[in-house]
Amino acid sequence: MEEKIKEMIKATLNVNIDNMTEEDKDYPLLSKKFDVMPYQMLVFFTRVEKEFSIKIPDETITEGKFNSYNDISKIIIDLVKEKI
Repeated sequence: MEEKIKEMIKATLNVNIDNMTEEDKDYPLLSKKFDVMPYQMLVFFTRVEKEFSIKIPDETITEGKFNSYNDISKIIIDLVKEKI
């Protein structure tokens, strides 16, 4: 599942997770460091929900949790596990 998440990030946000340091994986993707625009995050968010047949809670976004690679990956994996 993590490989699929990485592929989706690369395809949608143009960010290669495999080239990141561990510190970068905790850094917000929506930042100048990764040159990700808000509309790209919205497209990614929508693709994730559709691809994994999950609903990401609104508070995840409003509380800034859907932010870094590590946070996003954990949220997706946890929601998919809950579904099983």
